[in-house]
Amino acid sequence: MTRPQVADALRTAHQELTRNRTIEVVLGSPEQLLKGDGEDGSGVDALVGILDSALRLPDSLVIRIALPEGSHVTAADIRSFRTHCQGKAGESWREAMALRQGGIRELPRALVLSVVAAVVGVVSGYVAQDTDRTLLMVLLYGVAFVSVIAAWTIGWTPIEQATFDWRAPGHTAAVYELLSEAHVDVVHRSESSDGG
Repeated sequence: MTRPQVADALRTAHQELTRNRTIEVVLGSPEQLLKGDGEDGSGVDALVGILDSALRLPDSLVIRIALPEGSHVTAADIRSFRTHCQGKAGESWREAMALRQGGIRELPRALVLSVVAAVVGVVSGYVAQDTDRTLLMVLLYGVAFVSVIAAWTIGWTPIEQATFDWRAPGHTAAVYELLSEAHVDVVHRSESSDGG
């Protein structure tokens, strides 16, 4: 599938999600719900891709699984799907909390180092203004420049981690949680609809 086709498919899926709180996934077999088949990813990967790229998650969700005639999804398959999604939700949430707590834990130390780097930068810039030697002045301005950038980077990194970086895996956790609680409908597509 080309990029424009993927974009069109996602747009259509998002519209259906917004209108009916429904996502349809077309599978070649019930096993493909959790396992990829050749170039095709698994059904759960397709569902996560649609929900991960949605602007807003619905409160509830209906998953419509389209299978070939004669294929069936059993209650055990649905239980496996829900268990898989619950496990992935927990895994993503632990990743999100590790990122967030790591940023909070490192913030005091980072702020101290940031202030030290800023002081070095200010002092180097001040001394560079009063020196008559060109080489020393260039070196001091270089130290000042690098120190100011280091002060910003050292201070910003844990703030970004604690404020923003954890949100992506947190959103993915919410996606898996929504999938684990979704209502599942199974529909069968005929051979003629496969061809067209």
